[in-house]
Amino acid sequence: MYYDLHTHTVCSDGQLTPEALVGTAAAAGVRVLAVTDHDTIEGVVAARAAAAVYDVTLVTGIEISASWEGHAVHVVGLDLRIDDDGLMGGLCRLRAIRRARGVAIADRLAALGVTGAHDLLGRHAAIGRGHFAQWLVQGGHARSPGQAFRLFLQRGRPAYVGVEWPMLSEVVTWLREAGGCAVLAHPTRYTLSGGRLRQLVRAFVAAGGDALEVVSAGLDVGEMGRLARLAGQFGLRASVGSDFHDMLPWRKTPGGLADLPAGCMPVWRDRPTMQWTEKA
Repeated sequence: MYYDLHTHTVCSDGQLTPEALVGTAAAAGVRVLAVTDHDTIEGVVAARAAAAVYDVTLVTGIEISASWEGHAVHVVGLDLRIDDDGLMGGLCRLRAIRRARGVAIADRLAALGVTGAHDLLGRHAAIGRGHFAQWLVQGGHARSPGQAFRLFLQRGRPAYVGVEWPMLSEVVTWLREAGGCAVLAHPTRYTLSGGRLRQLVRAFVAAGGDALEVVSAGLDVGEMGRLARLAGQFGLRASVGSDFHDMLPWRKTPGGLADLPAGCMPVWRDRPTMQWTEKA
């Protein structure tokens, strides 16, 4: 599979610059790459020149957090017009939500005697808990980002700050009106029962959602098959994405994904700008 339609750069919470991400993906055999940073298209703009050098089709993308019945879910937007007024207004709103949460997290850490986190607010336009986790590791307050979450940042811990993201239907509308495909990202990560996941997918379809992320890193054949059947039952197209953030020992590069299960309708079907043709 030479598609990877879900990746991140330093413009949100990834490890690589946009240019380095494109080069790493190309070396790993990816030919169609979507840069889908959280709540910003800055990485897409920076990646364009590198995509031309490496003969990679770059898909304009983004990943947006949304609320559904008390759950935070993620929607990937693909093949977008990045100058759309509605989308740009939505992203400004999201960044304001993130900044307000960031201030509150830094305040709570300072109250615990862990000072200096306010400096992060000036470094990241779309600041998230992952940035605080990395900062806590660098400062010796945790051994790993996972431990930073367990000690400070996850629900129930002293620096956790809840947030109300825009409603799922609103986020899907932003993406669709910007000409893009709305993809429900990594559906198995929401710790929902099978019945509740079906309810989420039904709500996503009702909102105008286009596709389900059927193939992603870490899923086994059975899980991908179940997601493929779910997509088929609801008339959704199927997407693939590694959700690549970091060069980890068990996942050093983007791509490397399984093919879509038989019978899936790919999200890139009928979208020439999401397809790769080898240069002569």
